[in-house]
Order: sequence, then C-alpha cells, then structure tokens
Amino acid sequence: MSPRPTARVEQLREERRRDVLGAARRVFARKGFAAAKISDIASAAGISHGLVHHYFPTKEALFVAVIEESIHGWEALIARARAMPVSAWERLVYVCSIMGESSVEASEHLRIIVHASMGGDAPQPVREALDRLERHVHEPLSSLIEEAQRTGAAAAGPPGELARAWMAVTQGLAINQAVHPGMARPPIELVLRLLKA
Repeated sequence: MSPRPTARVEQLREERRRDVLGAARRVFARKGFAAAKISDIASAAGISHGLVHHYFPTKEALFVAVIEESIHGWEALIARARAMPVSAWERLVYVCSIMGESSVEASEHLRIIVHASMGGDAPQPVREALDRLERHVHEPLSSLIEEAQRTGAAAAGPPGELARAWMAVTQGLAINQAVHPGMARPPIELVLRLLKA
C-alpha cells in the first residue's frame, strides 16, 4: 500500500477526533460534566455512540482531552504574546483581550471550567485536568502582570491575586453571556481597569 492512502486515513481519523472534541466541548459547556452523556456528544457530532468510544474510552477521558485542548490553546496564546515586539502592558492586554473575547468557543471553555469546578463529585481525572488547566493559565498570567507592574503600567498588588481576579471576571462574563445571549459584553477597556495602574 502506498503511503498516500495511509496518510489520508490518518487525516480523516484526526478530523473525526476533532469533530468529537468540538461536540464534547459544546455539550460539556451546556450541561456540565456530570449531566452530559456520551449519547449527547455522539448526537452532536453526528456519529454513533460506539464511534465516540473508539476515540475516547470513557467520558472522563473525553473531558480530559477537551481540557488538554484548552491547555494547548492557552500555551499557544502565551507564546504568541511573548513573541510580540510590544510593551509588557500591551502583551498583557493582548492576552486578556483574547481571554475576555465573546467568541462561542472561548465562552464554552470558560463555562466548562465553571460547571466542572462547582461539581464537588467530579472524578479524580477531571479534577486533575482542571488543576492542570488552572496552573497553565494562572502562572503565565501572573508573570505577565508582574512584568507589566515592573514598568509601572499594571496595578500594584500581588500578581497572583490580580490574575485570579481577572480569571473570575472572565468566567463571570462567560456565565452572563450564557444567561443573556443577546447582551453585548462590556468593552475590554472597561474591564481592564482592574489591572491598569
């Protein structure tokens, strides 16, 4: 067999896996981890229940993969920000603007975190994935805040606490948008007053 058909099969497999992850993200955002069912995710992806299990053996494994996708997206965002030839404050604004954007996908990721964090009976792999995500978001964001503080552009105060406050604001905005889908988010400049010196 030539390598071309094999490469195409792998490409189709990866596309299908991404479709399942996208469907899972939507379902977990809407229902939360505990209430979501594999059948809901299969239906949203337009595939069979069994095929979901072919890619992800358990609901926990699927949830962890969705969270890992968030972590990779966050790492890419931080890398883009760090590569920008701009001031520390402008890097921070760029990252916060993406975090606070009103895109459906960004809102879904935030709602997933809120849902899963509030469910005290989440399985261990789910809790561990959420802890990993929080560390991956909190530490670089704290570092960006600290760099902007050194230039006098960011508000004084413990960078870790400011990072947690910003994360709480973005999660709150995502929840508000879910409750009031037609309502516009406040301008990023208004929300950034939390971090501005």
